[in-house]
Amino acid sequence: MGHEVDQLGYLPEDVIRFPSGIPGFEGAREFVVFTRPEHEPFHWMVSVSGPRVQFVLINPLQFRPEYDPVISSSELRDLDVHDPKELLLYTIVTVNPDMRLSTANMAGPLFVNIRTRIGKQILVDDSRWTTSERILS
Repeated sequence: MGHEVDQLGYLPEDVIRFPSGIPGFEGAREFVVFTRPEHEPFHWMVSVSGPRVQFVLINPLQFRPEYDPVISSSELRDLDVHDPKELLLYTIVTVNPDMRLSTANMAGPLFVNIRTRIGKQILVDDSRWTTSERILS
């Protein structure tokens, strides 16, 4: 995997910074997100500094249109959000060889401010969502 990171061909402005890291992976703070057409609707988020980690992401609205995580005004300030349209929403996917068993962490979505390139994983206090929501019904 390490060689793939070096071959991503990203620009400095493509880097998304997670100032607090991602729980369990705090040492990795800078990532790039990329998509390969053959993997859509999934995206890859790969660290470009610190430990070499990668995550599979999906926009949860693609399989749960009713998903509406509430985040606090202090978290919006942390992300320096001026307009909700600046935010991208992702969830981290746990991929299973049987795709019907793959799940998404809906209790800890990732928010990315596309203007500032700052991201944060935010824990949602909503019992409707768990860390392992099936992607396919």
